Amino acid sequence: MVDRDRERIDIDPELAAIWKKHGQPKFFFPRADAMLESRRLHSLGSARFMNSSFVKQTLGDGYEQRCAEYDRPVVVRDGTSVTVRIYRPIVDQFDGGHPVLIFSHGGGWCMGGLDTEEFICQLLCLRLRLIIVSVAYRLAPEALFPTGIFDIYDVMKWVAVNAFSFGGNLSKGFLTGGVSGGGNFTVMATILAREDELRPELTGHLFICTGMPHQGSDRKGNSFSLFPEKLALGSWETYKDGPLVNRAMMNYYSDLAQCEATSKLSSPLLWNDYSKLGPVYYQVAGMDMWKDSALFDCDEVRKAGGAVKLDIYPGVPHVWWSVYPQLSINKQWARDLVQGTAWLLEKDDRSSRL
Repeated sequence: MVDRDRERIDIDPELAAIWKKHGQPKFFFPRADAMLESRRLHSLGSARFMNSSFVKQTLGDGYEQRCAEYDRPVVVRDGTSVTVRIYRPIVDQFDGGHPVLIFSHGGGWCMGGLDTEEFICQLLCLRLRLIIVSVAYRLAPEALFPTGIFDIYDVMKWVAVNAFSFGGNLSKGFLTGGVSGGGNFTVMATILAREDELRPELTGHLFICTGMPHQGSDRKGNSFSLFPEKLALGSWETYKDGPLVNRAMMNYYSDLAQCEATSKLSSPLLWNDYSKLGPVYYQVAGMDMWKDSALFDCDEVRKAGGAVKLDIYPGVPHVWWSVYPQLSINKQWARDLVQGTAWLLEKDDRSSRL
C-alpha cells in the first residue's frame, strides 16, 4: 500500500494556477517568545476559512438553528480544567440520544483551538446528528509533551461517564478523531484507552491529514527510525520541503513541545500492536510528506483484522482546504468526510473484540 514512487505527482490544476499567480505561502515557524501573536495569526486564518463561500454553501442557511454549541470545563488528571466545545443537533423530540465523536484540532501541538476545526464539527453534527466534543487540549510550549495526549484521553474518560448528560448515547457510537497534530495525539490517547480497557469501548476513529511518526529525535540526542525500508523514501522524501509544511517545521514544533523519542507515546508504531482498536477512516493529502506513513498505518490496521476506509486527494498538500477553500476538490472532501464518518458509525465491531 505504501507509495514507493519518488516522482512528484501532478498538482491540482486549480492550485497550480493559484501558485503561479500568487506564489506558495511561506512556512510558519512560531516564535516561542511571541506565541500569543502567532496563535492570533493562526486564528485569523481559521476565521477567514469560516467566512468563505465554500463553508457557507456547504453548511447551508440557518445551520445555527440546527446545531447548538456551548463550552464547558472538564477537569483532567492534574486538577486543571480544559475546555471542550459540545456540538449537539437540535431535534424536535428526544430520540434516545446521539452517537458521540471526540475531536482534536490541528496546529502542530502549539497553535489552534476550539475554532480551528469548527467547520468539520458543525458539518458532522448537522449531517449525521452526531454530537461532537471538541477538545482544547493544552498547547506547547506552556504545556509540554505528553500533556496534550493525557488531556484528550482524560476527556475520553469523562465522556465515557457523562455522555448522557449532554444527550449522548455511546451504544450508538463512541468515536475519536483529529486533524494533523490533533490526530497524532488522539491516536496515542486511543491506545491508552485500549490498554486501560476503557468502557464503553471506542467504536471507530477519524484521522484527517494525520501521519504516524516513524522517525524522531529529541533535545537529549535520543532518536528512533522505524521501517526505513518502507518509509524512508516516497512521500517522506518527495515532500520534505513542502508545500505548506516541511520537515524543518515538524522538527521545530517537536522541539517546542519537547517530544521524547524514548517515550512510547511518541508514535503508535512503537507499540507494534494494532489489535482491538476498531475501524479507522483516513483522509490523506496526496502532496503530504505524511502520506506514506498514513498508508502504512492503514496496512497495519488491516493486518490486525481492523476495518479501514481510505480516501486520498491527489495534487493537494497538508490541510489544503483551510488555506484554499476555493478549490473544487473541497466539495468532494466534505462529501467524503460525511460518508466516511457515517461508515464508522455503521462499522461498530465491539462484539467481535470481546
